[in-house]
Amino acid sequence: MYQHYARPGQDADGEEPGHAVAILSVQGSAPGVHIVDVNTDYQRLWGGSREEWLGAAPIIVQQEAANRQIFDQLHDALNPLLNDAESFFEGIGGLEVNRRHDGSRRYVEWRITAMGVRHNDTITLVLTQRNVTEQMEKEAQLERLATTDMLTGLVNRAQFDAVLKSEVNRQHRYARPLSLIMLDLDYFKQINDRHGHDVGDQVLVALADLLKCTLRKADCCARWGGEEFMLLAPETSLEQAVRLANKIRDAIKHTAFPIQGSVTASFGVVEVHSQDSVKSLMERVDNALYLAKEEGRDQVSTGGLLPSAKQA
Repeated sequence: MYQHYARPGQDADGEEPGHAVAILSVQGSAPGVHIVDVNTDYQRLWGGSREEWLGAAPIIVQQEAANRQIFDQLHDALNPLLNDAESFFEGIGGLEVNRRHDGSRRYVEWRITAMGVRHNDTITLVLTQRNVTEQMEKEAQLERLATTDMLTGLVNRAQFDAVLKSEVNRQHRYARPLSLIMLDLDYFKQINDRHGHDVGDQVLVALADLLKCTLRKADCCARWGGEEFMLLAPETSLEQAVRLANKIRDAIKHTAFPIQGSVTASFGVVEVHSQDSVKSLMERVDNALYLAKEEGRDQVSTGGLLPSAKQA
């Protein structure tokens, strides 16, 4: 009898298993689920020969503890059918993520359904397992394309709009501190004019990398458009957001960007109020950024709610 637990593999030719099928048998008088037959893809998925699998307990997922939990779930779902031949078994299923030998992920979708009707004291089931890795990876790629700025790898404007709306609604419900920071690179047009748009793009990418390293995990950072960026800081008061903005402003000023000379940025910072709509919040942060530009750039402005700040 084949013993648990084989590691999901692939054929010698490198081809991934496709649609694995195992025919299972459950007897009301005897606990346990046993294999009656398996197809070639099941053998390729879990290893072993058909003869080794006959009479063995099936592998549904790679992790043994999870496999036992599925057996318990299956028995609970089958109990009505074991006690009443007129009952109906709708089936159970799920999606497992496991690791290939090279460390990459593989997604296996599985489902167990009844095959025909109960015969005497025996229920025949069909276990199907399908490799959906390519489908999942394509879906993940489409999601990244829909939510990510392709140049910088940051969240794009559309996704940030959705996150901002959600966080503002949460602030209205729970009255937790939430701040918004808008930053704009100073004289960015001159960088493009003097050094070309390729260098300008390199500056934007370097700035995005700096932001990723500087911000906290809870913060959401997006490229808003051109050389403008948005930072949403949950659980952050206005004073804390000003300190964060100055930390970023100072880091930008002292970073060696891919051009000669330093790069600076101006910041507008606001805290969300209970009466704020997304529109009013955006107007306030945009006005704060405008004041930072008017006050000489390389500034952090709160729109007059707190003294504007500038570090040497």
